[in-house]
Amino acid sequence: MEGKKMLNMSQMSDLDATLEDIKNKKLILDIGIDTQATLRLLVDKGIVTREEVNKYRKEVQDSPKWSAAYQYIVQTLKEIARYKADPKSLLRAMMEAKLGK
Repeated sequence: MEGKKMLNMSQMSDLDATLEDIKNKKLILDIGIDTQATLRLLVDKGIVTREEVNKYRKEVQDSPKWSAAYQYIVQTLKEIARYKADPKSLLRAMMEAKLGK
């Protein structure tokens, strides 16, 4: 017996792109799970505190190696939220992009 269908129409129409997208999401999820397990182990064994983890997380986010990617994601999330709140601005931006403005 088959389980619930997971793919929507647009995903079914491009299985190669969908496969790559799902593989990337799985990789990110696996890394997050491994990282969380490692951090919990370190905290539970008293090797580091949650405060130290938070401090170093902020330092890493702000480091030259990671800050550009982190800021890109934060700004993109804000832009998406703005367009969802104001669909007319999304249409305007799409038209400007199409017209090369």
